[in-house]
Amino acid sequence: MNNQKLFLAIAIFLTIFILWDKWQIKQTTDANGNPAVQTQITADNNLNFDVPKVDVKTAKIKLPTVPTIAQKGGFTTVTTDLLTIEISHEGGTIQNAFLNNYPASLDSEDKFQLLSDKSGQLFQAQSGLASSGGVLPTHLSTFSSAKNSYQMSGNELVVPLVWQGKNGIQVRKNYYFKRGSYVVGVGYDVKNNSNQALDLRSYVRLSRDESEQESLLMPTFSGGIVYDKVADSVQKNSFGDWSDFDKTNAVGGWIAIVQQYFLAAWIPNQEQNQEFSASNHNETYKLTDANQQISVAAGTTANIGVNSLYLGPKEYSKIENIATGLHFSLDYGWLDVIADPLSWVIHKINGFVGSWGWSIIIITFMIKLVFYPLSEKSYRSMAGMRKLSPRLAKLKETYGDDRQKMGQKTMELYKKEKINPASGCLPIIVQIPVFLAFYWMLLDTVELRQTAFWWMADLTAQDPYYILPVIMGISMFIQQKLNPTPPDPMQAKIMMALPLVFTVMFLWFPSGLVLYWVVNNTLSIAQQWMINKRING
Repeated sequence: MNNQKLFLAIAIFLTIFILWDKWQIKQTTDANGNPAVQTQITADNNLNFDVPKVDVKTAKIKLPTVPTIAQKGGFTTVTTDLLTIEISHEGGTIQNAFLNNYPASLDSEDKFQLLSDKSGQLFQAQSGLASSGGVLPTHLSTFSSAKNSYQMSGNELVVPLVWQGKNGIQVRKNYYFKRGSYVVGVGYDVKNNSNQALDLRSYVRLSRDESEQESLLMPTFSGGIVYDKVADSVQKNSFGDWSDFDKTNAVGGWIAIVQQYFLAAWIPNQEQNQEFSASNHNETYKLTDANQQISVAAGTTANIGVNSLYLGPKEYSKIENIATGLHFSLDYGWLDVIADPLSWVIHKINGFVGSWGWSIIIITFMIKLVFYPLSEKSYRSMAGMRKLSPRLAKLKETYGDDRQKMGQKTMELYKKEKINPASGCLPIIVQIPVFLAFYWMLLDTVELRQTAFWWMADLTAQDPYYILPVIMGISMFIQQKLNPTPPDPMQAKIMMALPLVFTVMFLWFPSGLVLYWVVNNTLSIAQQWMINKRING
């Protein structure tokens, strides 16, 4: 096998993995690299579990099941340095959230919208209190706000919503913001002026419609994640596999709905028992977490613990600092074991050079250096094959009608000249997983989003002038000229067509990936040219 077959092999692998990746997204690994399994429970496995329960002696009380979309009963706008959010007065739902530092598209004045109350694009963060008798506000109750807008001026901001119930019960729902943070804290002050204790549980929920992939050629994972902190395991399912979620009881953990580059995640008290569940109501997909039940004595005021809501980018170097295990939101496909180290290395490189484009070039040099011994062996074999081409052609002319004799004489020639035509297989096998891992890593690296390099305004988008794909096609053609011509005429024609096929295919690939492949090809050409010159004199 010679190096020309690398391109044919990659073309086949690309087709297979793009189709296969559409459904192979549920399996992941734990911190030790072992396959993570879904947590099983022996109690209630009702997958339609939709709302928390409160136990009062033998009674179990549920919240009503109703549509998730927030009602248009007014909202309060909060603007910080990083976030602009709208808090609906119906339940205190965060119905819209914009990321101030991320344009919706290149050169757009509109900010990227993560949460939305628009029909067909629904994505919201809800929260409430489940209580005995339903006497406390849920995500459906009406709150009041002293102001319709808040602007952060200092380092911290608290936004209160107030609810007044029967029997003198009062609840203030507080939203906490900090400068430089994508985390929104949500907590409660419950004033129990009634004559009996209140048994309650705070709960949080993420609700979303299924969104279509923007690109079928470059699909990325979009769906839900439930993380069990104690077991350090995850349940990770796309919207199509939502029913595969198991209800889970765990101490700590979190729930999240993720998409390319960004996520929303509810992170409850990590020291208390949580009850995670999933449901699907009218094609609205929900993840719910119910906190540990507490009791507020009559005539007292209690502060209910804060649940943290992360609304932001999946930044590799920062995401794990938000909550343990949140790195599972970064989706590198089934080659995570390769992609994650590549991501770590390229982030370290960028920390020194301060350029993502140059970081891609440098990491390509490093990958090429690591595989140099294998590549050199392959190139030496190809150079030897090229040198034998005239003799192989003569054997074919002599024994062309006798395939058995032809094969025998050919193997005798290889043995005599100490050439192994299959020695190029190992470098090919190694390069394909690295290429695919690099592909997935770039697709989910938000730091590359809308990052310019040379004439390219966005390394995660296609080359606007198609310069790199054309250069890549030319480099493939040059590589073919340095390789021996395949003896089979049909195979030779296929190889000649591959540069054009790959050029067309790479027109829509992220320019950062094409940059990697161009640099890789250039280094391969230089290496092969030197070895050919050394062998052929």
